Amino acid sequence: MEALTPAPLVHYFDTHVHQILCGLRGFDHRSTKHSRGVTCQACVGLLGTRLAADAPGRSDVASAHGWKAS
Repeated sequence: MEALTPAPLVHYFDTHVHQILCGLRGFDHRSTKHSRGVTCQACVGLLGTRLAADAPGRSDVASAHGWKAS
């Protein structure tokens, strides 16, 4: 039976602050600026939190389109 090789750990590189999102430092770590390739669970969690915080609420969407929020 073949041994399974673990998937390489890939971190999210935040281009706004120029560092890995989970706070890991050093040049010997794999990172990407594309969220779909991230395998670091800490980075994935922080990305999810960031996306939830950046998502507009119903009233924001309504006001952006000039509608009245219900």
